[in-house]
Amino acid sequence: MILITGDKGFVGTATKKELEEHTQVSGYDLMRGHDIRDYNHLYDFVKQHRPFRIIHLAAIARFSEADKDPLRALGTNVKGTYNVVRVADAFRIPLVYASTGSVYMPIKEKPPITEEFQTSGNSIYGCTKLMGEEYVKRMKAPWIILRYAHLYGKEKRYHGLIGGFAARIQRGMAPTLYGGKQSNDFTYIEDVARANRAAIEAPWDSWCQVYNIGTGEELTAQKAGEMICQTMHYNGTIDTKEARTVDPQHFVYDTKKAEEMLGFKAQYNFKQGLREMYGK
Repeated sequence: MILITGDKGFVGTATKKELEEHTQVSGYDLMRGHDIRDYNHLYDFVKQHRPFRIIHLAAIARFSEADKDPLRALGTNVKGTYNVVRVADAFRIPLVYASTGSVYMPIKEKPPITEEFQTSGNSIYGCTKLMGEEYVKRMKAPWIILRYAHLYGKEKRYHGLIGGFAARIQRGMAPTLYGGKQSNDFTYIEDVARANRAAIEAPWDSWCQVYNIGTGEELTAQKAGEMICQTMHYNGTIDTKEARTVDPQHFVYDTKKAEEMLGFKAQYNFKQGLREMYGK
């Protein structure tokens, strides 16, 4: 059995669906009354169910939520991850930890971004996820860290470039673009779920490593916005505002390591992902 923390979330739901086709899966989520900040409850749960792998997805995963309540982000993303690490070590269970490309911010080297780029974080969210990584890297049990690029999918509504554009278009409003020249590596949720499965099933010589999970396709925010409008048959205006300081100027991954050591390569480019989302 595989245990997924945060199985009710955006990534957790897709990952559980992907894994359930191949093995038994159990979830540990705040929506079930399970809190990774409660070490004793987590310990007892794992002792009872004895999973052979844990994939740790539970987190305060939005920049705005982390900014609004830094202590909650610290408690969940850092202390909670520390608890997951302690429990995994206690039962010698290999752990896959979901991290983020935000740990590379601010980017001081020229992309494409490899796993060797400097990490520091320039947001509360990015810093707490990086601190979680540090606990994972000190595990006695085997571990894998996956640093996701910008994720999108059907269930990620009302926030981010894609969700924000779609929500306003569906309401008959002009979408809002912050900046436009900044770029990102947009990764479809189905590919992320596949990457999580690849990590869970990885051979032993691929463990205790960090992997970038993305497409290697770089798109500017302006181009991505235009493609969203085309997919949703929107021909109106776009309300352009000043770029946010938290967004990198250029973000695209070098994905060779994940391809070579995990056998993972994204199947969806941005256009294909949008068509899957909106059934076009």
